[in-house]
Amino acid sequence: MTKRQAHHWLGWLQRWGMLPRRLVRHTEAEDLLKSLYEQQRQPAGVQASSSPILRHGPELSELLQQLRQEGYLATDSFALTERGEQRALELIRAHRLYELYLAEHSGYTPSEWHRLAHTKEHQLSSSEHQRIASLLGNPLYDPHGDPIPTAEGVQAELPEALPLEALQPGSWYYVLHIEDDLVEAYHYLTDLGLTRDSIFQLQTLESGICRLYYEGEAYDLPVQFLSSLHLRLATAQELKESHAAEVRRLSTLAPDESSTVLGLSPSCRGPMRRRLMDLGFVRGSHISIEMRSPLGNPTAYIVRGATIALRRDQARYILIQDPKLCPQE
Repeated sequence: MTKRQAHHWLGWLQRWGMLPRRLVRHTEAEDLLKSLYEQQRQPAGVQASSSPILRHGPELSELLQQLRQEGYLATDSFALTERGEQRALELIRAHRLYELYLAEHSGYTPSEWHRLAHTKEHQLSSSEHQRIASLLGNPLYDPHGDPIPTAEGVQAELPEALPLEALQPGSWYYVLHIEDDLVEAYHYLTDLGLTRDSIFQLQTLESGICRLYYEGEAYDLPVQFLSSLHLRLATAQELKESHAAEVRRLSTLAPDESSTVLGLSPSCRGPMRRRLMDLGFVRGSHISIEMRSPLGNPTAYIVRGATIALRRDQARYILIQDPKLCPQE
């Protein structure tokens, strides 16, 4: 059995609860180690997003004992040893590298990246870390905007973000980082297409509900979901280059309309992004609808003289100019 096949079977057994208890305990102990590392580096006065004591309950003492036996934890406290810090950073590096690998080289959705990377982080060796990092061009950040530690444990700083109370309706904001610890908020935001490098307008902010204008559409969401976004004000140059105030998604184009492609959504990554660009969906391309299927999905578009059928979930990645703003031919 190859190493890749072994990893596949380990993942399958873990999902079905059929791994030997010692392997499950090893994974849980390393999860606790990483959690302790992240909590101990929270800025003063910041509440940690989760508690390892609450998460592991009565098994906590067993896991702590294992970490101490492996030399990862001090014998009389929760403090990590130098070896423990190194292992925690290795796990964080593996997780974030693998999430970026999935974003750039697989068809998995953002909601699946974390689950798959969590399994893989306990299996990857340091040489595999380096191979993935080299393939990706030694990146500084993962797809959510979290810094990726180097093999030496050095990591970039997160840019300073605005506090929630500083956000003002009517302003345009640039997404620096999207937090994936709060699962409900993360899934909601990514389903809207928000990702690192997205630019949106905060239209309203009142009574626990806010409205965002993003890629030509307005969305209402709970205000607390904004806390999962690390934001700064978008610059005038960024607004100009992204055409954020005038774009629409291709999926909203009507049969009697035509438009011009302005680019692809920042949420479109990896193989899908490369495929759409290869098909001619690049800035400046004229586009119109040739015909729709009886159920309206897929739709055949004419772009650069070719007819190309796209599903609605593919067409939403393509940003076009609002047809009302297009020059008349």
